[in-house]
Amino acid sequence: MNPIFLIPAVLVIAGVCFMIYMNKKHQSAKSEIDLDFERNKYDVYKQELLAQDFPQIKQWMKGKSIDAYTSASVPQSTTNKVQGVISDGIKNVALSAIGVKLRRIETECFWVLSGSDLHFFSTNTVGELDEHIVFDNFRIEEATLRYGGILKSQLGVYLKSSEEYLPKTHIITFNIDGAPLSLEVHDRLNYVPDPTDILNMNKQLMTRVKYQIVGEKFVKILQDKFPNLQVA
Repeated sequence: MNPIFLIPAVLVIAGVCFMIYMNKKHQSAKSEIDLDFERNKYDVYKQELLAQDFPQIKQWMKGKSIDAYTSASVPQSTTNKVQGVISDGIKNVALSAIGVKLRRIETECFWVLSGSDLHFFSTNTVGELDEHIVFDNFRIEEATLRYGGILKSQLGVYLKSSEEYLPKTHIITFNIDGAPLSLEVHDRLNYVPDPTDILNMNKQLMTRVKYQIVGEKFVKILQDKFPNLQVA
């Protein structure tokens, strides 16, 4: 038999062995992390990530306080609504003024709670600030919040064991002069693994934990400030 025909089989076997090896490393690294203990370090991680991973948020806030922050997204339903308002002669001026800024849904977005204001930031395809929308306390006091489940854009084919790493959302809906505008609040910051850390499972998991701890606290802090956003 020509040895060249054995190459695909060798590659498959090597791939399976690598997956088994990485799975064992994942389980070992995961067992070393006490999530409840790490949650006590929220304030430390909040400042650490702002300084090291998300310095752009501090830049965008221009010295304003950052009480909490997390990742965000624009639901497809909101994008469709905005397109409808715009194509329908811009009947709702207030909604269209905000909506024009929310047509991009595939790029990174963030929420920042600063005092009594909610700041929504969207970025362009290279991560630079695209739009900055501020919802003041009057808008927030009229808003509602509900659980939205796993982020729909993340649904698809994935291992059941990976589900715990998928972002879960709350949907915050604002009343913009009688028209509802819904946006998604993630329970963690969006994590994109660094290719140089592909074999460093401990670092990957610890970074995920920090992103989760900082992001998941956002809704609780928001609800403490605005009781109307409690979820039944």
